[in-house]
Amino acid sequence: MCAVKRTTSLSGQLSEAVGLLRGRLEGPLLHAVKTAVASGFSWFVAANLLGNQIPVFAPLAAVLTVQVTIWQSVSRGLQRVAGVVVGVLVASAFAHVAGIHAWSIAVVIFVSLLLGRAMRLGTQGAIQVPISALLVLVLGATTGGYGLDRVVDTAIGAACGILVNLAVFPRIHLSEANARVRSLAEGLGALVRGVAAWVERAEAAPATPPEDPDALLGAARLLSDRVTAAARAVSNAEESWRWHPAGRRQRQAVENLHAAVPVLEMIERQVRGIARTAAEAGPSWDLPAPAAAALARLLIHVASELEGWWPPDQVGGETGAATPRGELLSADQDGLYESVLEALRGSGPNPHAAAAAAAIAVDARRIREELSATPTSPLATPGWRSLFDQATR
Repeated sequence: MCAVKRTTSLSGQLSEAVGLLRGRLEGPLLHAVKTAVASGFSWFVAANLLGNQIPVFAPLAAVLTVQVTIWQSVSRGLQRVAGVVVGVLVASAFAHVAGIHAWSIAVVIFVSLLLGRAMRLGTQGAIQVPISALLVLVLGATTGGYGLDRVVDTAIGAACGILVNLAVFPRIHLSEANARVRSLAEGLGALVRGVAAWVERAEAAPATPPEDPDALLGAARLLSDRVTAAARAVSNAEESWRWHPAGRRQRQAVENLHAAVPVLEMIERQVRGIARTAAEAGPSWDLPAPAAAALARLLIHVASELEGWWPPDQVGGETGAATPRGELLSADQDGLYESVLEALRGSGPNPHAAAAAAAIAVDARRIREELSATPTSPLATPGWRSLFDQATR
């Protein structure tokens, strides 16, 4: 297969596939088991220990509280309990003043919606305020103590959901995130290697330039989706790390992934620039052999460092920050860059080809500069207010 079409190495593809398959099979099954256990446990506590007759809101709260990560479970549980408490208070106040009428129900819903948003109770909490207010206003008039029972049942369900999620530790999604990041780095390297192969072929047969530049540019445009997927996977790993009992041991690995994403985002722009320059210069590409050979060597070196940039043992969390593993030293990299410029100055190519080759060399050097810097980006400890973030899933 042509090097242009090879976007990842075999090892990267297998690693990514295994990580994703594990998440798809293990995650839903474990989540279903934990949700079922939390629901049954919450009903037992509310009905058998507290004596509630029909504590249906306890298992309902448990179902909505058990999430993929501990952070999500705590956030959902607190949002739901806070929303129910505020809704009960609103309904209690209106019930004594206005009674149950069409206009009073409309007013209660209106006030509850505004109050939930004004108090920034999060997505779950904001929607619980009008729902709880409506139920307490209507059913509380005929059922004594309904408002208090609803608050207690919701609190029990949320607590049981959080406890079950703590007892059966959810995974910190490092395998998926690491696979995405490693595969992205290898894909970027493969694309740069494809440009190097095109440079060599175009130099060998300048009269009939191949169609590879267009394919390179098309592949480069698809890399933005892979960057987004990698960033999303790393974000999931960061969230799963929060409040996890084993989070302290995994902090370094999560921070390494967190730091790698902006580096690869920057490199993706440079790689896309290289591919675009090659595509635009395709018909006019006419470099002398020394300049083309020097540029190809530079690109191959950069591709090797990209493909080996992300160590496979990052998941363990005990290694340092990600560093390039190219066999050549940075001094050799500088020498390759200078050799390209020297060849362009000495051989007298046409101005258009010289400008394109120089632009590709500059982008390649910038990639190397991004790789040579040790990426560091400490994770900030989220405050309690972030538990009520509207964006919480």
